Amino acid sequence: MCGEAIVKASEGGEKAIGEADLRREYLQQWDGEFATTFRFLDGLQRVFYSSNAAREALVELCGDEYVQRMTFDSYLYKRLAERNGWEDLRMFAGTIGSLIRCRIVGRARGYGGEAELLNRFV
Repeated sequence: MCGEAIVKASEGGEKAIGEADLRREYLQQWDGEFATTFRFLDGLQRVFYSSNAAREALVELCGDEYVQRMTFDSYLYKRLAERNGWEDLRMFAGTIGSLIRCRIVGRARGYGGEAELLNRFV
């Protein structure tokens, strides 16, 4: 995609291009194609990397076959995979359940953070 943008901006190699030309030709096209995907990934990062309990929920969620298929298809085709509404609803409920379960389990065991957890095993 970038090479095509360079050729287009340089009018087939006839003129030199600058940063503004690349921004106009390449970044605009790239944003149009991938912005939704990266917004989605940013949302996932904000939810699942906010605490240890949230990371535990992500690990639990990744065991689901639908989540694995959606992840693989999205990675393979470089865009968000085709969704199934019912499976999405089930995945959403599972996500909420995982977040609740992992937060409760972490608190019930009395973990006060990573340092306390490490001290238990030393």
